[in-house]
Order: sequence, then structure tokens, then C-alpha cells
Amino acid sequence: MKTILILIITAAASSQLLAQSEQYKQTMSQAINSMRSRTDKTPVADILASANQFERIAGAEPNEWLPRYYAALNYVYLGFMGKDETEKDKFLDQADVNLKSAEVLTSNNDELAVLKAYIAQSRMVVDPMNRWQQYGPLFQAGIEKAKSLNANNPRPYALEGASLMYTPEQFGGGVGTACPVLKQAVEKFATFKPASDLSPMWGQKQIEPMLAKCPK
Repeated sequence: MKTILILIITAAASSQLLAQSEQYKQTMSQAINSMRSRTDKTPVADILASANQFERIAGAEPNEWLPRYYAALNYVYLGFMGKDETEKDKFLDQADVNLKSAEVLTSNNDELAVLKAYIAQSRMVVDPMNRWQQYGPLFQAGIEKAKSLNANNPRPYALEGASLMYTPEQFGGGVGTACPVLKQAVEKFATFKPASDLSPMWGQKQIEPMLAKCPK
């Protein structure tokens, strides 16, 4: 009787965990699909609502790093859109908070290394003249770490290529420097297989307008 009771309790617990897992996947999938459907005209309020949604999921799923990742990614986008330096930095502060929470849950993660580089780039763009010395090396360190952790991930190449495209030639950027890196990203996007349907997939659409400037 005792053995039967233990089996019943174990089965019930397993069933509950499975239900929670399925609910998590469904909620995340809906939030990610909504995020991917956005356009350049999506209002700041909608992106902020998306960031808040992922933060709520993170609160309900303390062992999952992906909700924190996507919350941070939304705040990075907001960091480019804020009305002034103060608001942009406020958004990027929240990106850092979510990144650090994700880093506690997973180590040597190439996607988080890319995200760290993205945050550094966003910080630099807020005030390039005064911040490039601080955040430029942090950006490059994140890119190089991501490449070393997963040479097949196209996102560090996409982010690096985009950065080079908008860097003046006298500082090592420009079309001639950016295009080979962007083409590497394209090659890697063609073969890259995400770990799951919830895994990061961004980058390819973002670099398409830049690739149009590259020689065929």
C-alpha cells in the first residue's frame, strides 16, 4: 500500500511538472511570436509591454534563463529608442539586470555573450564620443567570447558586421570592412539550427538592408 501511494504521488508530481512545462512553452512561444511580428513602427509602449511580459514569465519560472534573455533583448531595443540619454540608460540598466539574472542560471552561454555585446553597443551609441573607450572593448570582448563558445552562431557576426557598417572608415569600419563579416553571418544563418523553438533566432532580417550595400 505504501509503495502504491508513493507511485501515485510521484505520478501526480510528474503530471504537474509536465503541465507546467507545457504551459511555459506555450506562454513563451506566444510572447516570442508577438515579438517577432513587430515592425520598425512598433511603439515604445508595446516593446516595453513585451519586456514586462517576459519579466513576469521569469518570475513564474525561476530556473529558466530564456525569459530573462528576451526581457533584456527588448530593453536593448528600447535603449535605441528612448527620448533622451537618461531614458535610454534607464532601459539599458534593466537590460543589464535581466542579463545578470540569466547568467546566474547558465554558464558559458554564447547567446548571453552576444547579448552582453549588444548592451555594450547600445550604451556606446547613447553617447559615442564619450563612451567608445569604455564600451567599445566590452562590445568586442562579448563578440569574441560568443564566437569562441559557438563558432556556428551567426549572431556575433551579424552584430559585429552591423557595427562595422556604421563605423567610419577612419576608425576601421565602412562597407569594405563590414561586408565580409556580414557575409559570414549569412553563411552561418543558412546552416544554423536553434536548440529549440524558443531559442534566439534574430539577426538575419536586421542585416538585410546592410547586405544590399555590399558588392555582389
